[in-house]
Amino acid sequence: MIGILYIFHGSQKAEKNQAAMDFIQRLEKRLDPKFYQATAFLENHPDTIPSVATEMINKGVTKLIVVPVLLFAAKHALVDIPAALATVKTQHPEVQFSQTETFGSKKGSRQVLLERFQEVADAYPDEQLAGMLVAHGTKQTDEPQQVLIEIAKEIQQQVGFSIIPTSLKGQQDYLLDSKKLVIEKQKIVIVPFFLFDGHLITIMKNKLNETFPTTEITITRTLEFDPRILLDLEQIVNEAVACIQ
Repeated sequence: MIGILYIFHGSQKAEKNQAAMDFIQRLEKRLDPKFYQATAFLENHPDTIPSVATEMINKGVTKLIVVPVLLFAAKHALVDIPAALATVKTQHPEVQFSQTETFGSKKGSRQVLLERFQEVADAYPDEQLAGMLVAHGTKQTDEPQQVLIEIAKEIQQQVGFSIIPTSLKGQQDYLLDSKKLVIEKQKIVIVPFFLFDGHLITIMKNKLNETFPTTEITITRTLEFDPRILLDLEQIVNEAVACIQ
């Protein structure tokens, strides 16, 4: 039996974890009902990766597809998830494991991000806007920043104003990038490239308010579990199933 294990980072806010599970339930209904589908979290939730994976195997899963519901292939996808599954793999050598790609570079996310910037542009047609696409970021691999640069360039061409690709904890510093735009006296539009509005977004907003107390900065909604992302995840799962069968 094929099993699909969706993995989220996990939020300190219980309602966000519930929203993640509700989101996946919508995806589960779009896929073949013969698949055994389950959700686990890296942290902040009792449904851990080892416990859920083991339960799936005990219930008959022989081919386990691991789907990181993460934007980029950074530390969580490349290191933390494989580490969490290492013992399970050792205990169950008869089970075939595979891990899919992440979804942040796909069409659905790009559409939502473009829409966020365009909404602000439509609301301020006479303003000189300067955009910032802000992701979590990582200093351990270059790939996420390269994807962010490519997406920002694509959006910039469509909205007609500059989009700076930056991050909270990565190679670029969103506060330094913000200071440059404040000096240039442009109206700053920040689109957080996150699946939902969590504690990191709160920290970002607080730091921006402290650093620029007299500057109006527009911060849009995150991806907010947009249904267009479901289509990307569905495609990722179906491609993985085709490879594993």
